[in-house]
Amino acid sequence: LIEYVSVNPTGPISVVNARAAAVGDALIRIMKQVGFKSAAEYYVNDTGRQTQLLAESVRQRVNQLRGEKAKIPEHGYHGEYLLDVAQKVIDRRLEGSEAIENFAVNYFINSQKETLERFGVIFDNWVRESDIRKTGLIDHVLATLNEKKLTYREEDAVFFRTTNFGDDRDRVIVTSDGRHTYLLPDIAYHLNKIKRNYSRLIDIWGPDHYGHIKGLTGGIVALGYPEDTLRVLIVQEVKLKKTGEYVTMSKRAGTVATLDDLLDHVPTDVVRFFLLMRSCSQHLDFDLDLALRESEDNPVYYVQYAHARIKSIMQFAREKGIEPSADFDYRCITQDEEITLAKAILRFPEMLEDVTRNLEPSYVTHYLTDLAHAFHYFYQKHRVVSDDENMTRARLALIGKVAETIRSGCALIGVSAPEKM
Repeated sequence: LIEYVSVNPTGPISVVNARAAAVGDALIRIMKQVGFKSAAEYYVNDTGRQTQLLAESVRQRVNQLRGEKAKIPEHGYHGEYLLDVAQKVIDRRLEGSEAIENFAVNYFINSQKETLERFGVIFDNWVRESDIRKTGLIDHVLATLNEKKLTYREEDAVFFRTTNFGDDRDRVIVTSDGRHTYLLPDIAYHLNKIKRNYSRLIDIWGPDHYGHIKGLTGGIVALGYPEDTLRVLIVQEVKLKKTGEYVTMSKRAGTVATLDDLLDHVPTDVVRFFLLMRSCSQHLDFDLDLALRESEDNPVYYVQYAHARIKSIMQFAREKGIEPSADFDYRCITQDEEITLAKAILRFPEMLEDVTRNLEPSYVTHYLTDLAHAFHYFYQKHRVVSDDENMTRARLALIGKVAETIRSGCALIGVSAPEKM
């Protein structure tokens, strides 16, 4: 089970979230391709302080639309996108914090779903924290930790002895006023995943959550499950660059660069490919100028053009009366460039295995770029359709496999392989 994105229902999907979406969706597709039974899950944190702050921020925007001064809470949400929500609250004549909170949370859940679907990312499961709280698993987890003497009280707060599991300090799981911190329901949520018969759990998180890994893993181990039940993949930040300068592109979300804004300017294929061009552990600078360039400098164009060029060659061969087929003389494949292409094709399954082992879908974009380069270099050196029919059939079969591999690789990262460009 791979859980990813899982953005709080308090605003739009950001470009950083989009990188997690691209990574998670590619991993799901590749896991299924190599034979794993896999599912994609989105966890909705629809309770707690952040949704209360959302409700108050929306209420203040309602006041603003009614001609009063908006007094956004200190840690509230300041983006102008809340004006849209506030107007809908007015239209529906909603009153009271709970009604506004429920409406705003559901509004953003639906909005996030629409953005992700626009991006080509579909989740199998949407799980709400509020539903986890109804299962009784949070109380079960707390009782289990107490029984195993893995908790203690200090200044009326309950601490989980996460240092027993390699953490740098023990973590508060119940505050002095009786509220649960994020960690306790999070452990309960992961126990819920296990109880749904998922034996291996993969979480994709942003860099600001790195310090939470030991606490959550410790909770799973404390409940009696192996440490390797959970694997957390940290995906680093994304920054947009235009003419060498960092930009946000955001119309309504303040300093946040949103996925919708990016998709308004850059094709989905390009966004998905670019977000997978660097290792998850590396920061990624998204070059908007390069993304919009229709030339071989743009790696997406370079890969897609290789596929389109092969399709054009195949059509040319058919017009010459030569139908590409698997029936050809292998002995015709002797040139270095041909052998390089054949070896690159044979590496494809091994590359996918490496992706699943290391949780690194950037291997796919690197592979596709290398394969496209090998094809373009071969094409510069050799004619495919010639007077030698045996050679022609052999080379058509070879480049046909290149096209098939490019098409398969692109599909695994949610990118199209056009037949004409």
